[in-house]
Amino acid sequence: MESEASLLARLTEAEALKQGVIDAALDAVITADRECRVIGWNAAAERIFGHRRDEIMGRPIGDTIVPPHHRAGHEAGLARYHATGCPHVLGQRLEMEAMRADGSVFPCEMSIHEVKAAGRTFFTAWLRDLTPIRDAEAELARQRERLHQTEKMSALGSLLAGVAHELNNPLAVVVAQTTMLEAVAEDPAVRDRAARIHAAAARCGRIVKTFLAMVRQQPPSRSAVDLNATLRGAQELVAYGLRSAGIAVEHALAPGVPRIQADPDQLGQVAVNLLVNAQAALADQPEPRRLRLETFATTDGGAGFAVEDNGPGVAAAMRERIFEAYVTTKPLGAGTGLGLAVCRNILGAHGGTIGLEEGTLGGARFVVRLPPGGGTTAAAPPEAPRAAPRRRLLVVDDEPEVGEALADLLAVQGVAAEVVTDIPAALARLAQGGLDGVFCDLRMPGGGGGGFYRRAIAAHPGLRGRFCFVTGDTVAGPAAVAALDPDQPPPVLEKPFGPAEVATALAAIAAP
Repeated sequence: MESEASLLARLTEAEALKQGVIDAALDAVITADRECRVIGWNAAAERIFGHRRDEIMGRPIGDTIVPPHHRAGHEAGLARYHATGCPHVLGQRLEMEAMRADGSVFPCEMSIHEVKAAGRTFFTAWLRDLTPIRDAEAELARQRERLHQTEKMSALGSLLAGVAHELNNPLAVVVAQTTMLEAVAEDPAVRDRAARIHAAAARCGRIVKTFLAMVRQQPPSRSAVDLNATLRGAQELVAYGLRSAGIAVEHALAPGVPRIQADPDQLGQVAVNLLVNAQAALADQPEPRRLRLETFATTDGGAGFAVEDNGPGVAAAMRERIFEAYVTTKPLGAGTGLGLAVCRNILGAHGGTIGLEEGTLGGARFVVRLPPGGGTTAAAPPEAPRAAPRRRLLVVDDEPEVGEALADLLAVQGVAAEVVTDIPAALARLAQGGLDGVFCDLRMPGGGGGGFYRRAIAAHPGLRGRFCFVTGDTVAGPAAVAALDPDQPPPVLEKPFGPAEVATALAAIAAP
């Protein structure tokens, strides 16, 4: 018969083995008595909750690992069990919240079981920390959203590339012809009108370029920008709409706001977009309709501005998605859902941010913050280089108006230019000789400008280095041209163009 000492040794060994197995578990294993006081706490529970076994033994579960907002329910459930013996949660796999020693709350999966031993009732819970799983799920959702946004922006970029080509062609004609009109008009009023048309067309061209750069993530150009002047300029552009809508504009423009390094046209576009959105939000609001423009310096030496209105604001459900592409708060057909997405991408390229914050007027308050950098004055634009004399150039463009406009500007530089509208005619003219260089549209029927370049250089090697491409796709176009001849990439003239740009292009293809 086994001795008492041997039996005790075996029991001690079995208890140690049981505790070792429980401590080896990756999940928390917690045992409590009938009053839910802790009597068992494994190593995983110490790691997950931050309570040491010796300090938590005997303490109530409800005061230690149950979050405060769940304690009333926990106590009610325990009281119901004691009164009725009905186990509502026992034996089930549940997802709920638990609390660590530092008070932080985390998601967990828990299963509670009733254990009876020696006439007593105990509860044992197996608990798994779901934080890593939830973090992985959140990161996967973020990656999917980024991929979704990338796909949308890629589709938008392809669309805008085609739109840019179609817009920049007529804009090139307008800019060139108004330049010529300014030069020959004797009436000051006519010159002034031509200058205004010229400036508006040039601005349209910059906006098209900004859209393309935004969707293709190109770095913006930089100069020292005064945000006070940016907001005033944006207000001037939409002044008529604001006045006609009965919107009173308030200024809180701080003096001495630091200049920041930014693309002035892109920041102006952001400001105009926010003003237009505010005007739309106030359209159906009762008077008074208020709009506040504010500038400020940031604590890191940067600067920012805010556009705030007293409209209906943005619904809570939309706040997380308001800056996504194709998401709009406007009625069907009244908005594209691109404006704020464009703003976010422009500011991101500048290292800045845009956010929706609580304001004092009761409506929406959009706040832009930009990093430090700038100077007291913006750098002066470089003078256009003087073009080398040319005897005769060939202009190849399938749109005659664009080709003729370029020829007119070349004439201003003292250069004679012949215009042809298709590639076969261009090849035929090259075969006749007597040309010093070629300006060719990149996007053309019959193989495009790239195909024409390869054929022309193969037949006339001397034209290499005297070829300039003209394109309305101001972002992808230069890269496509560079790929044609990596060792000696031809220069690119971007539409719309003026005398300075044409002179620069001419200088780039000057004979060595």
